[in-house]
Amino acid sequence: MIKLGGLLRVAAVGVVLGSWACATIMQGSNQEVSIASTPAGARVTVDGLEAGRTPVVAKLKRKDKHNVRIELEGYAPYEMAFARSTSGWVWGNIVFGGIPGLAIDAITGGMYKLKPEQVEAALGSSTAEVRREKDLMVVTVTLRPDSAWERIATLTPAGR
Repeated sequence: MIKLGGLLRVAAVGVVLGSWACATIMQGSNQEVSIASTPAGARVTVDGLEAGRTPVVAKLKRKDKHNVRIELEGYAPYEMAFARSTSGWVWGNIVFGGIPGLAIDAITGGMYKLKPEQVEAALGSSTAEVRREKDLMVVTVTLRPDSAWERIATLTPAGR
């Protein structure tokens, strides 16, 4: 059985070690990223999980790599991956926290900064699909024709 004095010592060591983690203290282990689209109201998924409709603010763990997908019916989907870089707050550990602070920042993810900090997706009204059929690569592109366009050609399959 742990005595109260021993428990207090463990808690005190935890507080001291935690205070050495400069980046974790200054910016936390999560980062809020604003995600918007033109047009607005698009469905946002982050790492395959529903995050809401644009505009939305997603709270992401700094230590993980994340992928975002923005979809709106009738528009081509937008996909991107967030990049991680080392936060400038980590350098505070050289002066104040040392190796324990650096270790805590690495474990919590506080040592990272996700980029971009803001996502603005301009959704296009065309869609494209690429698929393989045996030895062929088939690319299908669908555009919404503008009534002012002039037809200059018609594509037909080879051999017909």
